[in-house]
Amino acid sequence: MPRMSAPVTVVYELALAAWLVEELAGLAQEKLAEFESIREAARQREEARQAQRQAWREAARARLAGFSAQVEGLERRVTRLSGLLGREVILPPAPPHGATPSDWGAHVRALEQLAFALEHDFFQNPEEGAEVRKALDAVEEAPDLQHVMALYLAQRAMARGQAEAAAWRENVARVLSRLRLPEGAALPGHLEALARAAILAESRDRAELLLDELRLGVQRHIEEERLRQEEICLADEWLARLPEGVLPDETTALLVEITAGLRRLDAQSRAEIEVRVAAFEQEAAERAQRAAVRVLEASLQDLGYVVEPIAETLFTEGGKLHFQRPGWAEYQVRLKVDPKERHINFNVVRARLEDADAENSATRRQLDFQAEDRWCAEFPKLLQTLEARGICSRIIRRLEAGSLPVQVLAPEALPDFTAEEATARPAPRRRTLPHP
Repeated sequence: MPRMSAPVTVVYELALAAWLVEELAGLAQEKLAEFESIREAARQREEARQAQRQAWREAARARLAGFSAQVEGLERRVTRLSGLLGREVILPPAPPHGATPSDWGAHVRALEQLAFALEHDFFQNPEEGAEVRKALDAVEEAPDLQHVMALYLAQRAMARGQAEAAAWRENVARVLSRLRLPEGAALPGHLEALARAAILAESRDRAELLLDELRLGVQRHIEEERLRQEEICLADEWLARLPEGVLPDETTALLVEITAGLRRLDAQSRAEIEVRVAAFEQEAAERAQRAAVRVLEASLQDLGYVVEPIAETLFTEGGKLHFQRPGWAEYQVRLKVDPKERHINFNVVRARLEDADAENSATRRQLDFQAEDRWCAEFPKLLQTLEARGICSRIIRRLEAGSLPVQVLAPEALPDFTAEEATARPAPRRRTLPHP
């Protein structure tokens, strides 16, 4: 396989970890020599911080999930009892966004009081048969589809006889089976109310109408559940990815409540969060572009190159820099960044000689070829080092050594590395590249 020549272009992507970007932002120039030790210390601090945040999120989610299960169960019980009693009951409103555990505890107690009052009325009613009461107790113990159907079929049998009980069970169960509920999962309260109404319908026409409404309700519930799961995943992603302070405390509390199943993500909150996330990502990208300059500089120096001062805007506005290894004499590598296309171009350059004959001699052409060939042998090591540190790249253009003449520039267009060579940091003989 032929080696690449100095003219080579790569398309790059900055994949610098946010914690490394933050660390490099405050890193003094002379500390770049300690890049790897600083990088490892920052990584360990970030892992500890993330573990602490994850533990907090899990604890908050578990606490709220307990309230969620209580609220869901009590609301189903209230709906079920109100249906059995033939009453219309208004559920107490849920606490506002950012509610405390005490607020949710008070909401649970309000639902418990309502359920207790309905249970008292139901069991005081002498007209309710023993089978209905037995089925109600069973469905409270195991609120799956089978027990729910048994409850309302028992009520129908008591009110209108057993004649069509099997037919009603089959029709309603077939519609509800589209939900594909996990084993032991409770039937959603609003669908249970529709199923009860269909089972207890006084005529076939009324039953068919209610079954159509139940089918539509099932379809809507399936879609709503899909959206709810997407919202939970999105809220969890935001909580894990965004540092503290990006979102207001009440918004963070809302996201935790969403992951616990207590809330839905309303359009206004979502729009406000997306604006903040977009602003954060834009700022983070700019910080990463500035940090990439420090990573590039440290990587070149670690590999033993002498590097001219690099503009902080190299990856934001574009530009070029030169570097060389001690002993390369007049040869350097020019690196040019095009941030719009996300391209980096490398090519070997040298200063134009004053002697025209020497400039055009065969000896000079041979030296040019050797300089290109030498750089091409070293180039893969630089790409590997940069990728391990978060500047990933893919070669999109390369030429064989000697395919094009070495670019010759006026001496004043190139930096003078004579003084820097004396203090250049040598490349380590043995080095284990860090994992990205």
